[in-house]
Amino acid sequence: MTVDGPAGSGEFGRAVTMLPNGNFVVTDPGFDAPGPIADVGAVYLYRPNGTLISTLRGGSFNDRVGSAGIVVLANGNFVIRSPEWRNGEAGRAGAVTFASGTSGSEGIVSPSNSLVGGTAGDTVGDLGVTALTNGNYVVISPNWDNGGIWDAGAVTFGSGISGIAGVVSSTNSLVGSQLGDFVGGYGVTALANGNYVVRSPSWDNGPFGNSGAVTFGSGTSGINGVVSPANSLVGSVSGDEIGSLGVTALTNGNYVVVSPGWNNGGDFDVGAVTFGSGTSGIAGVVSPANSLVGSTEGDSVGFPGVTALTNGNYVVCSLNWDDDEIANAGAVTFGSGTNGITGVVSAANSLIGSKQNDYVGGARATALTNGNYVVLSPFWDDGVSSNVGAVTLGSGTSGTSGVVSVSNSLVGLNPNDDLDVSVTALTNGN
Repeated sequence: MTVDGPAGSGEFGRAVTMLPNGNFVVTDPGFDAPGPIADVGAVYLYRPNGTLISTLRGGSFNDRVGSAGIVVLANGNFVIRSPEWRNGEAGRAGAVTFASGTSGSEGIVSPSNSLVGGTAGDTVGDLGVTALTNGNYVVISPNWDNGGIWDAGAVTFGSGISGIAGVVSSTNSLVGSQLGDFVGGYGVTALANGNYVVRSPSWDNGPFGNSGAVTFGSGTSGINGVVSPANSLVGSVSGDEIGSLGVTALTNGNYVVVSPGWNNGGDFDVGAVTFGSGTSGIAGVVSPANSLVGSTEGDSVGFPGVTALTNGNYVVCSLNWDDDEIANAGAVTFGSGTNGITGVVSAANSLIGSKQNDYVGGARATALTNGNYVVLSPFWDDGVSSNVGAVTLGSGTSGTSGVVSVSNSLVGLNPNDDLDVSVTALTNGN
C-alpha cells in the first residue's frame, strides 16, 4: 500500500508508527500550510487501508508539529511532541498534544488542545514523554521558565484517556523555583505499578546548588506544585545531586534512588542509595537513617549501579568503597525490595574485597531468573597474583556478606585472568 503526502508535504513519512488497533500515524514536520506558511508541520492518523482519519498541524512558521515524534501509550492512544511550536510571540514554546488511537486529533495546535509553554524557549516536551504502564503519561520540560526564573523545569501528568491541555504552570505540573533547577532534567522513571519518579539532580535546596531532588508521582493523579523536601527526597548540601546515577525500578513496583555524589558532612562523594515505596514514595533529606551510605570520602556508594532482582529485591555495587585503610576494596550490598537497607556499608552487610583495588562488584551484578544473582569482580587479587578475578553467587532472599575468597567464589589462577568479564543468565536459573 502506498499513501501519498497531501499538497504542501515536505517530510511526509519522516516517522510512521503503527498503533495496536492497526491504525498508523505519519509525521511531516516540514509540511507547509496554504499561504504558504513554511514548516508548520502536520501529523496524520490513517486507517489500515490508508484512508485518512485526522490531521493535526501547526499554524505558524517553523512550528514543525510532530518533529520530536510520537509516543504510543499502553492503552493504544498516542501523544505528539512539537517542542518547536510557537505560542504567539513566544518562539519554541513547545506543545504536546494528546490524540485518540481511533479518532486522532483534528485541527491546529493551540492551548485548547495541547499542553503548551508560555515563554520563548520553554520547549515543552523536549526531553520526552514517559508512557506509564496504566496508559497515562508524563511530559518532561526541563527548560520551562517559571515566570522570570529561567530553566526552572516542569513535569506534567496527562490522562491517557483525555490528555491535558493549557499552559504549563505550578497548578498542573511539578515545577522548580530557582534558576537552573531543570526539574525532570534527568528523566522520569515509570514504575511497574503505574506510578512514576522524577529525577532532578540540578535542583537547588535554597542556597545549596545542585543538591538534587527525586519526586514520587501518582500514576492516576500526578503531582503538582513546587519541588521541596516536603514532597521529594533531597540533598542538603551543594553537589549532592540526588538521583544523578538513576532510579532503579524494582519488579514489585518499589524503587531505589542512586546518588554516588552524596556528601556526608565534610566527606565528599560518600554516596547514598535510598529505597522508596512505589505507593507513597519517600521525602526528606538523604541520611544514614533512610539510606545505605559510605563512610569514607570517595566511597561513591551506588557506583557503578544497582541491579534489580527478578523477585523484587536488589543489589548495590560500590566498587570504590574503602574498608578503613584498604582503598577501593569494593562492596556489594543486598537490599530488601519491601523495606530496603539503611546504614553504613560494612563487611557485616556486604560482600567486600580485602585488598587495595579489589574493586569488588566492579563489573556489577547479574540477576538470575530464579531471583539469585552473580557478582562480577574482575580486579580481585588472591594475595599472590593481581587481577585474577572472582565470580560470587549471591542469595536473592538474604544476600551474601563477608570477604570474597576461594571458599565462596569462583576465582582465576593467573595474574590478569580478569575472570568474569561477563556472565550469561540462563532461563532455568543457572
